Amino acid sequence: MNVDVIEDFGALRSVRDDWDAAYAADPEASFFMSWRWIADWLAVRQTVWLVLAAKPTQADDRYVAFLPLRMRVHFDKARGFFNVVYLAGSGFSDHAGVLTHLDFEAEAVSAFTDFLRKKLSWTKLIMSNLWMSDRRRRLFLAAFDPLRFVHEDIEYLDKITNTDVGVCPFVALPSDWDAYLTKLSANNRQKIRRWLRKVEAGEEYDITASNDETFARDIDILLGFWKTKWAHRKGARTDDIAQYNRAMLMRCAQNGTLFLPVFRHRGRPVAALAILVDAAKKTMLFFIAGRDETYDEAPAGYLLHAYSIRHAIAQGYATYDFLRGDEPYKYLFGPQERRLKACSVTTRNGRNLGGVPDPRGLEAMRDKAFEFDKKDEIAVAERAYRQILAMQPDDALTLYRLGRLLATKGGHTEAARLFSRSVAVEPAGENAWLKLAHSLHALGDEVAARNACREVLRLQPKHEEAERLILQLALSAPRALTIAKPLSAQGEQIPVWMRPAPPVWGVPQSEIVRATARS
Repeated sequence: MNVDVIEDFGALRSVRDDWDAAYAADPEASFFMSWRWIADWLAVRQTVWLVLAAKPTQADDRYVAFLPLRMRVHFDKARGFFNVVYLAGSGFSDHAGVLTHLDFEAEAVSAFTDFLRKKLSWTKLIMSNLWMSDRRRRLFLAAFDPLRFVHEDIEYLDKITNTDVGVCPFVALPSDWDAYLTKLSANNRQKIRRWLRKVEAGEEYDITASNDETFARDIDILLGFWKTKWAHRKGARTDDIAQYNRAMLMRCAQNGTLFLPVFRHRGRPVAALAILVDAAKKTMLFFIAGRDETYDEAPAGYLLHAYSIRHAIAQGYATYDFLRGDEPYKYLFGPQERRLKACSVTTRNGRNLGGVPDPRGLEAMRDKAFEFDKKDEIAVAERAYRQILAMQPDDALTLYRLGRLLATKGGHTEAARLFSRSVAVEPAGENAWLKLAHSLHALGDEVAARNACREVLRLQPKHEEAERLILQLALSAPRALTIAKPLSAQGEQIPVWMRPAPPVWGVPQSEIVRATARS
């Protein structure tokens, strides 16, 4: 089995037909593993991601299995940078896992786990909301030898509400609404019928499904209710979660996979449900709700679920999925249960496979190192910068930042070498040229410092700091001729542009005059 890595949206779009075919053929596929959902979520939540795509041989023209992943960068002071790999929907999607044609299941899962072990650098693989049969899960985890890896189950009990969000209630729908109602208790059945008659009478109560003209408004109503209820639990994350939900729900509305009924009392909206529509699997999935917590005149949320189940049956759907959580109200609708079996795999030595960070995380590594730098955590920042350079020796930005950090500590000899490498990789880096000039000046190599200043002025002709420095160098030229000790005299190999130039007294008078005028 051949595994390719997809890391950009153009390549992701190109495999949609193969993905859709695998989705239709996989009985374990969930809406959250569909191409449309994954592509939208990767676009909305922009982090490092990759999709493993498997086909029987390299010569085959179709992929038969997919494993979408995210990768994040973490840092601790004991081991430095390390990577954690997640299933791509982690943190938002209720289900995640491997997508495959059953005929290729064993080979595809084996190929994916081989790739994870041998070609990715990570310390921990977190499989939140893992949606796999026991057979597929055993096949997947068997590849991670307990001698090298630690396996741990992820528990989902909410200790505040005592809700087990690893339980997934769902209703298997018959083809007839009345046949469905016979599965409920007599009291529940009568309550649903009585209240839905009131809604249909339209005198006080109304349930309407959103359309293209009202989706944006109704999503905002739902999320406004949701934020009011959950802000005390979600804290600073509340707005971010709401924004992600809004972005994804709007995308679902645009691509025809959102059913959003709103309950109103005398025209006042008091509750709404966002339900995802999976036409391929004939499933409707209750995703998020919002309800006015001050309203108690009618069982609004309860009626919206009854209304939605009736709608699902009328549309020929086979399943109404309540997704994660064993909240008592869900059991009023006669559901069965499935359970997530989420888990994680961690390297026993607590370090990345291969011993180095994954280069896909370079930008995040830079950001973390720079955060340490800005906070004056000098030793930690230096370690972080050096770890980046061990992985990417020619990263111009990190060469510059580490050089700048060392220069502030007086380490000008190494700083000059780092700045020199930085400008060799990125000749247009005027800041690196200027810092190089300062370090060379501190080392007494005035000629090379002046040449570095000239590069700054070539890139930015009105750079005042470079002009002041070149004037200072020009005025100190006689002293420099007698006491300067260039890097070449210290046995360093220096670039051509740093080699001795004509005597400083050969600096054109116009250059000194121009610099003096600006000083």
